[in-house]
Amino acid sequence: MHLAQLRALVAVADRGSFTRAARDLGLTQSAVSHAVAALERDLGQRLVDRERVGAVLTAVGKAVVDDARDAVRAADRVAERAAASAGELVGELRLGGMPSTNLAVLPALQRRFARRHPGARVSLLEGTDDEMVDWLERGLVDLSCVVVGLGVVEGPVLAEDEFVALVHPEHPLAGEAAVRVEDLLDDAFVTSKSGCEPLVESIFGSHGLVFRPTHRVTQLSTIVTMVRAGMGVALLPSLMLDGDPAGVVPIPLNPRVPRTLRIGHRPGGRPSALARAFLDFVDEDGATGRE
Repeated sequence: MHLAQLRALVAVADRGSFTRAARDLGLTQSAVSHAVAALERDLGQRLVDRERVGAVLTAVGKAVVDDARDAVRAADRVAERAAASAGELVGELRLGGMPSTNLAVLPALQRRFARRHPGARVSLLEGTDDEMVDWLERGLVDLSCVVVGLGVVEGPVLAEDEFVALVHPEHPLAGEAAVRVEDLLDDAFVTSKSGCEPLVESIFGSHGLVFRPTHRVTQLSTIVTMVRAGMGVALLPSLMLDGDPAGVVPIPLNPRVPRTLRIGHRPGGRPSALARAFLDFVDEDGATGRE
């Protein structure tokens, strides 16, 4: 049994495909397939069912993958801490980010960190608010961005923003300094099924209202496009409107609805030297994400 075999198994489990696992590992698909097959021979058990549209762990595979993941993490920590003791930071850091943080905060932060630590590889995975917590618990990412109140991590504040109403420039409320949620009830709402809908629902709920969107899309950026086209209004985190987007008007809510984002590791977890360095960097550099 070799570490490369365990790493291949973990990658296939996480990505659900030999092709995607190979892409993540920087190997050919056949190399990943051979590594998993060799591990199965060593263990005398089938670990992965090869299906036409992907790969699924067998019952035995599911039973051993967490131990395989722990072994891979332990080996990576050995390499990282050895390098750190010599004054270097090497290895891969997997960051989980939401659309708003990936648009306005993390890319610039990532670039500055890479300039300081050129031997470190930082990869960014984008998901929903709920996935940020889930991925951290399952070990799919090393650090996650979470909305305070929706999840708990150990780490610094990454950013603070607030929800705003987004309307077309010709909307009757476009010139207002602030709007109430109740003022928008007659409008068609656009929301993202993979984004902040649970938070928007909670905003409505705090006013004794039920959120009933007219349009549901996948990408938060599509919401801006639809509001610009006059198809409805939306409630979005202000970080999603990095800069001054043309053709739409953001209006603060009354009362205001602030949002605080933290980046960190699972409470009680043991972050790698690289993860700890990134958190320290965020803490000292400031989490504006601006260059």
